[in-house]
Amino acid sequence: MRSRVVLAALVMLALAVGVVVGLATPRERAVADVTPSAGQDTQDALAQVARRDAWLQEVAMASVTGRLDGKSVAIVVAAGASADDVDQVVSALENAGATVGLEASMSADWWTPELAAFRGEIADQVTDSVVGVDGLPSTEVLQHAIVQALVPDAVPAGADAPGDVGVDFPSDGVAADRADVLLEVLTRSELLSVSQRATGPVDALVMVTADGPEGGGTLADVAASVWEQYVPATVVVVFGETESPTVATEAIAHGATLATANRPSIVIVTQAALTPPQLVFALVEQEAGGSGSYGTAEDLLLIASP
Repeated sequence: MRSRVVLAALVMLALAVGVVVGLATPRERAVADVTPSAGQDTQDALAQVARRDAWLQEVAMASVTGRLDGKSVAIVVAAGASADDVDQVVSALENAGATVGLEASMSADWWTPELAAFRGEIADQVTDSVVGVDGLPSTEVLQHAIVQALVPDAVPAGADAPGDVGVDFPSDGVAADRADVLLEVLTRSELLSVSQRATGPVDALVMVTADGPEGGGTLADVAASVWEQYVPATVVVVFGETESPTVATEAIAHGATLATANRPSIVIVTQAALTPPQLVFALVEQEAGGSGSYGTAEDLLLIASP
């Protein structure tokens, strides 16, 4: 899948201007590339760069304002992501008008390769309390269990909900009790911790990760693709030190095997600073049924395909 650049001036692209300016270029590089024009000293050139950057920040904020009004977003954090990473994501969502409907964290046990058998055992324990997972492998069963534990009454698309006529699941409980049981098992197993549980439906998922172990990207993508059966938009945001973090490249490769409408989008943040349009426009595209991978620009000016 070819990565596409979604940066601060994406609003220009949306207006068919066709030019995207790379706001996420490192400040050090921007300074190093400053070449004063005739009659201009270095300080004046730097001041001009600062004015440009401030304008780009304003364009970035204007381009996303109101784009997610009224949306409730679930944030699930994988091991390794920092509090600052999560704060950047929350800020971008809230500035676009969304609210955080739930926030939960997965321990390192969730994607450590050596603990696959342990996760399988947990999946076997909860499978009778999870809706719509008959015949699925344990990896997917566990991801469905996580969704249904965090969002009471949630069922995957096409599945009969507990309480529907003719549905007796579970036989001696209600949906809220079932969700409580799932949450108890997942938290006691130390796979999951919850800061804020959903009190109603959520419209989108944002999974926040750092780079992780081999296989972590595939697991993150599987988890996000399971959420796609409950919400119309899912995005995995990967904070990494390189332009191609392992988690991101694996997630993109796995996503290529899925139908576009069911494929999570991947946002790659390699300069430790999330550019809000990367995330917001990824969610907008997702809600429209599309998907993509989003990164940061190496150059100050890129010509983008309209």
